[in-house]
Amino acid sequence: MRQNWRSRAWLVLLVLLLIRLAAMVFIPLNDTTEARYAEIARKMLETGDWVTLYQDYGVPFWAKPPLSIWLSAASMAMFGINGFAARLPSLLLCLGVLALVAALARRRTGPDGEMAAMLILGGSLQFLVAAGAVMTDPALMFATTLSLVSFWRALEASGRRWGYLFFVGLGLGLLAKGPLALVLAAMPIGLWVMLRGEWRACWKCLPWLSGTLLMLVIALPWYALAELRTPGFLDYFIMGEHVRRFLEPGWAGDRYGFSHATPLGMIWLYALSALLPWSVAMLFWLTRSRREVMAMWRQDADGWTLYLALWSVMPLAFFTVSRNIIWPYSLPMLPAFALLAAGMWCRASHPGSGRAMPWLALTGGVAVLAATLVFAVRPDVIGASEKRLVEAWSRQADANSQLIYWHGGQIYSAEFYSAGRAHITQDSGRLLSLLDNGSVDFIAVGREYLDILPPRIRENFAEAGRFDNPSGLMILLRERSVPAASQPTRVSP
Repeated sequence: MRQNWRSRAWLVLLVLLLIRLAAMVFIPLNDTTEARYAEIARKMLETGDWVTLYQDYGVPFWAKPPLSIWLSAASMAMFGINGFAARLPSLLLCLGVLALVAALARRRTGPDGEMAAMLILGGSLQFLVAAGAVMTDPALMFATTLSLVSFWRALEASGRRWGYLFFVGLGLGLLAKGPLALVLAAMPIGLWVMLRGEWRACWKCLPWLSGTLLMLVIALPWYALAELRTPGFLDYFIMGEHVRRFLEPGWAGDRYGFSHATPLGMIWLYALSALLPWSVAMLFWLTRSRREVMAMWRQDADGWTLYLALWSVMPLAFFTVSRNIIWPYSLPMLPAFALLAAGMWCRASHPGSGRAMPWLALTGGVAVLAATLVFAVRPDVIGASEKRLVEAWSRQADANSQLIYWHGGQIYSAEFYSAGRAHITQDSGRLLSLLDNGSVDFIAVGREYLDILPPRIRENFAEAGRFDNPSGLMILLRERSVPAASQPTRVSP
């Protein structure tokens, strides 16, 4: 029965991977976050500047370190400039996290625990979404997981390489998200050491001096170069992004978006949604197996259960006091939850109790598959992306044609899919200059801004397509100077 269960588990994990790959191919990059990071990576590849991140040409992006951008740019250098290549590093990073968790679970609880941990982590809704989205958070999760897994392996006297990998994880974390990575690793380890009085073991298991040097060698050169290239970066990134952002609700200093004024403790609701379907299933399972679970806590001789509990809870406790958070902030606790839940299941499992686990893991994949299928039928209801409009423009444009977005905010997906040729303006003079430049140009305008177009523009441009998406209806206008190559295209119902 166990062998059959493991076979079904591997099949479900393969299906989840295939579903995620399909979604990466067919769902376009979404504004703003995903398309923005992909466009920053594309600009890095175009300019050849691997030190300074650019939100717009000549405008540095100081909000994040470069690790995820480097990876996306390198992926696009190998596989072409497209959404799949930009997303591929996130998938590989999440597979790396899955491998770290699986190896540690097998060491602690055997093959059944390994499969249970992979199902719980791989089937978590937030993990599935992150494993294929252009964000900085998968890189942070990988770095913190590497450090926290390595600390435990070093504590078990498994060789000094784990001690050095602990510091490699910290160095990568500094390049993935900044000092936050150090906090997320230090909080569970520090509290675990204090509660158990493991000061001596902690000092002996890690190469503190040479390891710290290794961490600095990995991360410090980029920080120094970034400040030299664009002075002011360190003040904004360290004090702004890591202090004021978390302490000041509606922080007014954000240069690249807006602050999220969420209620205190919102991170716990984000975590519950991130853990679906397990956050619901565990309530029923814990009620049934509470005695075995309590026995597991009482018999925690080496502190393994406490370590996983702290790893799971401390990121949430840290963000509890911040109002300026978003849903991916709960991502670093998912590996620990998977290990903890898998261990409890192995301890308290009854005959046949694992039969539902593979199918529960599949529910998140079904949700992702449903979103992919809905997009195939109704692309106007899944995500805010300008890909279809840019594709319609590219079919009618020549080498000199401009695409100007009139009003609205930064539309990064349009910049990405047009290879930087799409631009945004609120300057009427910029639009009027299109009439005299000798090329057939295009204007993309939201329906709500159509009436404020200059009269000469309305006279000299004709509608070439309509594109619905959740952010609103966009209308593509084509200059009348040259007969249109094709009739206006009407896209979406």
